[in-house]
Amino acid sequence: MKFDVILPMKKILTLMAIACLSLAANAQMLNVVKFKKLLHDFGSVKEESERVSTVFSFQNISQAPICITKVETSCGCTTPEYSKDTIMPGDTGYVRAIYETRGRGGDFHKNLFVYFNQKDLFQSLMISGHVIPEANLASKPNHFSTTYSNLAFTSTMAEFPKLYNNQKQSYKMKAYNYMGYPIRIYEIQAPEFLEIDVQDSLIDVNDSITITVTIDGSKVGAFGEIRRRFGLLTDDPAGTTKILHVFANVKEDFSKMTAKEKKMAPIFELQPTGVIDLGKHSAGEKFAYTVTLKNTGKSPLKIHSIVPNCSCISVQKNSMTIEAGQTAPLVLTVDTVNQSIANHTKYITMHSNDPNKSEHKLKIIVNITN
Repeated sequence: MKFDVILPMKKILTLMAIACLSLAANAQMLNVVKFKKLLHDFGSVKEESERVSTVFSFQNISQAPICITKVETSCGCTTPEYSKDTIMPGDTGYVRAIYETRGRGGDFHKNLFVYFNQKDLFQSLMISGHVIPEANLASKPNHFSTTYSNLAFTSTMAEFPKLYNNQKQSYKMKAYNYMGYPIRIYEIQAPEFLEIDVQDSLIDVNDSITITVTIDGSKVGAFGEIRRRFGLLTDDPAGTTKILHVFANVKEDFSKMTAKEKKMAPIFELQPTGVIDLGKHSAGEKFAYTVTLKNTGKSPLKIHSIVPNCSCISVQKNSMTIEAGQTAPLVLTVDTVNQSIANHTKYITMHSNDPNKSEHKLKIIVNITN
């Protein structure tokens, strides 16, 4: 994609947010609740402000009483307050978003999800802004790019883009203490396939530690892209638990297969081939489409994983093993509820024990209309 004009990243994110939020409200929402705004940009605020807040007001434009049942946020740094009383037709209500700035220097984009008592009636809201860090962050080395409460990290994501299911790999990240007191790590919570070495449990003032994340591919128990979290429990008063992330793309290792074994291996094929165009479907519609999985090889084909990139697609398959020369149906169910009215491109990634092509991506196009 080529742009004639290069916009600042913050402006691009804001425009994307406005576009997404404008599409989020469904037809029912438009006839029941009218918000004065869906996005609020605080601009630049100081970290020592402790917290900033804004109010999203709305009016009940329906003919029936409504009430807010709950408000969820995308991050614990955002606290909601909202109207607890029943809102009669023509009356107004509010949702207040309170963002905690302490220990959160840099840009932020957070969501609130407002649910009403009518079925399927909800609204997404967003707050954004930039927190100006306190002066003590000036001592932080530049390569510690991400602040997390009173620690700064070189990265908060350990990435393993090519991990075989019979190997171990390690990733190193560093944490820097930019506050005026030591911070101690008391406990590490991680999945069993991860080993976390923090080098030293005490991080002194203006000092750093190296965190080594080692993943054991033989213990992951899954193929394809996985995303997991691990936590560092600390005595940091600004946020005791530091949640860090792991991304891995797990592949089966075929390097030790002989030429004879490869000749006798399974061969994975999809029917139809190429891009699947599901045509036009009305918003809110739920429909099914069947794809055929075929094994044209000489030994059983094992389907390790079938992962859609959207929760709007679910898959149903009777067996994860297909014998040589056999086929099996794969039923795709597409649910267009909460999907915007537009042309959509979705993907389903499948991993198998086909040594020549262990990963297949199925591209699906669907046009959601009124």
